[in-house]
Amino acid sequence: MERFSGHRVVGEIAIGTIHVLTEEPGKVSPVPVSDVEAEIARFDRTAKQAAEQLRRLSETSEQRVGVENARIFAVHAMMTEDVDYREEVIRTIRAGKVCAEYAVYMAGRHFSQMFADMEDSYFRARAQDVKDVTDRLLAVLTGRGTVEMPEESYILVAEDLTPGQLMQQKRNRLLGIVTSRGSAYSHTAILCKSMRIPTLTGIVPNPSWEGHRAILDGRLGVLLIDPDTETVRQYLKQMKETAERNEALPESGPAVTKEGRRVLLCANIGDREELACAIRNGAEGIGLLRTEMLFLDSEELPDEEEQFTFYKEIITAMGGRRVVIRTADIGGDKPADCLPEPPTDNPALGCRGIRLSLLHKDVLRTQLRAIFRAGAGENVAVLYPMITSEKEIREVKEIAESVREELRKEGIDAGNVEQGIMIETPAAAVLSDRMSTYADFFSIGSNDLAQYVLAADRKNSTLYEPGHEAVIRLIAMTVNHAHRAGIPVSVCGELAADHDGINALIAIGADELSVSPSLLPEVRRTIREYET
Repeated sequence: MERFSGHRVVGEIAIGTIHVLTEEPGKVSPVPVSDVEAEIARFDRTAKQAAEQLRRLSETSEQRVGVENARIFAVHAMMTEDVDYREEVIRTIRAGKVCAEYAVYMAGRHFSQMFADMEDSYFRARAQDVKDVTDRLLAVLTGRGTVEMPEESYILVAEDLTPGQLMQQKRNRLLGIVTSRGSAYSHTAILCKSMRIPTLTGIVPNPSWEGHRAILDGRLGVLLIDPDTETVRQYLKQMKETAERNEALPESGPAVTKEGRRVLLCANIGDREELACAIRNGAEGIGLLRTEMLFLDSEELPDEEEQFTFYKEIITAMGGRRVVIRTADIGGDKPADCLPEPPTDNPALGCRGIRLSLLHKDVLRTQLRAIFRAGAGENVAVLYPMITSEKEIREVKEIAESVREELRKEGIDAGNVEQGIMIETPAAAVLSDRMSTYADFFSIGSNDLAQYVLAADRKNSTLYEPGHEAVIRLIAMTVNHAHRAGIPVSVCGELAADHDGINALIAIGADELSVSPSLLPEVRRTIREYET
């Protein structure tokens, strides 16, 4: 029996036969063409066909992975129609009088490298998206169909796996996934989590494993090749016991640990589709309503009535369950054309969240008016992102009180909406004892907090570790300060949806976890299985 250690992505167990995916895109050569215009037309037909494929894939994937996760394919469809990408392809075809395959290959390399070289983590992550789209265009151009998979159930082993390749697999045959590249926070990993496919990364595939029996242990992060009979028996017993426990647990209802500890389980949403998924999967509230989508999807600032209508719709749909509305977290990796920000060499460290809101106080006042109106008499709270100092939170609360007074003078019920601080910078965590005097609650944004604490891009699987001891210590300190002040703490981000992360957060006393709607059932099960 051989044992290989990797990085855990989905903490489930799989036992089965290995299939090694050895698909190679093949070398793309600059084959000369005599009719340049015909070759450009051929590329345009290809781009249209690829876009149609991706849109269909987005629609058919919704039932399997949820609306918000299936959206990646719609994004890829738009990328196939990108003007800059097309112009680069056409430039290469004209300049060298070469085939569309070579032009697409070179355009993909150009834009992937361009994104990979950028300092901003959001744009660096787009390099993989460009590669995925380029591979699909090449597949359509060359007529390369999907790779035939075994008729029997299998554990798929590959160098890497794109979201599209994953969704081509028959779910009833796919037992688990092992890859060499990728991270626990890639698009593919997120899809695997939503479908509960046992998954590991960081293990280099060996073609000689083809057809060998293996055990994929997503809890321990190990792959066992040719396990002995006794090891298989022990794992089968564990799988049977886990299945029996899961069957005994209801899919909805409160998330309570085996020792009777109640953990509020809420959802992070940004639109109506995610709202529907949250309700369907039994969210006990909306722990984070991302309002920046109203700004990012428009060339003009959303007015008060537009915002009020959207917030009221979400609040009404939740039927009295708490809705936490975050003010627009714009800037950095989420620039909005309708709200200019100061130029900076590193957007991730620039004017974002509340910093940008305080530069555009009229926009913040409009948003707060809409939130206070929608939240009057309802179970609603407002959350301020990227707070780093007492000065900032004092200024924000002064504006909030001014808005309340303004509404009262107009004869409009401003309610008594609670106000919370998002702890997502080391500064806010270190000052959490003081911050707690200004807040009704804390919401810890574990993704950004981990990035800033570790100085590591979350897409970098080697450096980014949300469960790093330093991150957990800061979260524990924040929870302790909050509880001393008598206020609750919610945690959102990937850590709140990770098996080990959930256990760590429960152990240090987090009151609430807020995750992607599609992950609610899995997180609920993990909470219910928790014991010290």
